[in-house]
Amino acid sequence: MPRKRQPTASPPAQVGDELPAAMTYTLYFPRGGGYEAADIEYPAPLPQVGDTIEYLDRQLVSHRYVVRDVVHTFQDQPGQGEEIRLLRAGIPAVYLARTRRRRPGRSG
Repeated sequence: MPRKRQPTASPPAQVGDELPAAMTYTLYFPRGGGYEAADIEYPAPLPQVGDTIEYLDRQLVSHRYVVRDVVHTFQDQPGQGEEIRLLRAGIPAVYLARTRRRRPGRSG
């Protein structure tokens, strides 16, 4: 009978153990009662709840949003048996809400 592998606990996070300085993620812009997704093309700092995001559209009009929620997803590795469970991280989802604040001298 095969031996079951005991789960191992990782040591507690140490000071300085944080998310990477830059990573890819998906922004979810509020649109018509739902959301429209936009993937960040290159790694960038992951925003936190309460941060302000400025989006410049094709006409260089500024649109400001506040980060409402950041969701981290995890999923099982494909082909893993029941005894050994490994998870992999998915791309974080950053949900935005409109803000009424405007930068002086810009429309939006």
